[in-house]
Amino acid sequence: MRSRANSSRWSHQSWLDVDEDAMVCSFMAVPPFMAGPRPGGFGHPKGCHRLFPISTLSDYTSHHCSKAKKGQQPICSVRDTGSNALWIVCEHRFCATSPKASPLNDHQKKVLRMVATAVFQTTLPDNEILVKREVQIPITDESDYSADYVMWRLNPRVGMPVGGDKACIVEMQGGGETTGTENLTAKVKEWERHAAPTNNMLMATATSAPLVTNAWRRQQEQFLVKGSVAMLTGARMVFCVGQLLYDYLIPRLTSTNLQPLSAANWTLALFAIAEDTSTPPSCAPHSIQFKLDPAKIKYTNYHSFVQALTNP
Repeated sequence: MRSRANSSRWSHQSWLDVDEDAMVCSFMAVPPFMAGPRPGGFGHPKGCHRLFPISTLSDYTSHHCSKAKKGQQPICSVRDTGSNALWIVCEHRFCATSPKASPLNDHQKKVLRMVATAVFQTTLPDNEILVKREVQIPITDESDYSADYVMWRLNPRVGMPVGGDKACIVEMQGGGETTGTENLTAKVKEWERHAAPTNNMLMATATSAPLVTNAWRRQQEQFLVKGSVAMLTGARMVFCVGQLLYDYLIPRLTSTNLQPLSAANWTLALFAIAEDTSTPPSCAPHSIQFKLDPAKIKYTNYHSFVQALTNP
């Protein structure tokens, strides 16, 4: 069950993974890969499977809620009613990469479709968007890191990536931790114990705040380490970050004039994740939806970005 929350301080949206909330999904299979010639060797797509229907599964992860499995309260995001901003507190909420063996579900495809449209700056049919999840990219002979997604465009006439395209490594961080976790947990437990729980109960205030600085430290490490690896492999780097993280970052880049490169050979892109207030899907009418904010998208040069990021 998903609940949409709009409260008067920090409240939360809660998702309980129950059978009534399952939906029939169509899935796109992840294409098989072969070893690639570039340093780092994350490879090229060898083909793309068509869409095909399978059985009913939860629409965020095609799996049971990871928080509930750990005995935690399944809280997906919290909302600040001062700014009305959402802060995602579940690593799987925006676009989960796991379970890796499961085909992509409708929710994941919707997000990746949005990302592909922003990356390639055109709308592509599903069978021309190629993705691979949790790709191991070598850093040294002894270590590597796992990219959330690697993305290409397919040229359907030849069954290979579009000539001249670079692979895009896509990393996603919608938010992070909050203060007052015990307050959020208590609110959900109170809702669960009620004989007739409603969405309004979850809209009540629960004192909490996002730990944006902590999330920024992790994000900064990704910018420096993962971005550097992307450049060494000849790829482009795409970061999809929560709106609060994006707003925290941009003022820190004002000391350097970052050249906009949306129509040129950009190597790094920043996309802000925002709430989509349009009509939710019929399968989950109370679900909070997300989109990429078109006013908060930047295409630039990675090395200029790092210089701006590390300037005192």
